Amino acid sequence: MRALSKTTTAITFFLVLSSFSGCAEAGPADKAEIEKIVKEYLLENPEIIREALVVLQEREDKASITNVAKELRNDPRDFSIGPKDAKVTMVEFFDYNCTYCKKSTDWVQKVIKQHPEDVRVVFKELPILDGRTRTSRNAAKAAMAAQRQGKYFEMHLALMDSSVLSKDFINKTAKKLGLDMDKFAADMKDKALDAQLESALILANRIPGLTGTPFFVINDEFLASGNTRALQVMLDKALKESS
Repeated sequence: MRALSKTTTAITFFLVLSSFSGCAEAGPADKAEIEKIVKEYLLENPEIIREALVVLQEREDKASITNVAKELRNDPRDFSIGPKDAKVTMVEFFDYNCTYCKKSTDWVQKVIKQHPEDVRVVFKELPILDGRTRTSRNAAKAAMAAQRQGKYFEMHLALMDSSVLSKDFINKTAKKLGLDMDKFAADMKDKALDAQLESALILANRIPGLTGTPFFVINDEFLASGNTRALQVMLDKALKESS
């Protein structure tokens, strides 16, 4: 019903404007009358302006994703699962202390298992809660350090599954995963990891719709939420359109 309302309103407004198709040749008095009629119509139907602003916002949001597509999908530093030529690329920005990020992790794993050839998932650490938790940034660096020893996803899942992200927990997890602890400790101190996190933050700031975590981008659409039902609808649509 909402879609029908928008269409009907748009058509009505178009008819009002088209009835004055000769306005380019109209004199000052005629133009004033036209402006008065249009103004009155808009005041009587303010939903047109609201709907137009919604459409404009959607276009701007989509443009913001298109403008950063390369950085979103093709940063060689990012860990990803799935073929580079997959039909659909899904990018997730997350913080290991984010409750909704943790809740959506099972869904992300499900997507990976169900669509091993058709979906590529790119993981982007965005420890925006570090100012409060004092552990988010260190946890992100632990995952990236583990990546250098081929254990990113295992560390990622362990961090998402824990409510305590202390240095002690991280070190115990690293040992449990069989990491070289000397290398792990050295990599945790590598400034390159800090640079990668700063790049993710700069990128996030270029996307107006990214106001928190989790933030998912599925091809050219995005959702600033961990609502897995809505995410599944977006994914199904992207897979269908890419078939």
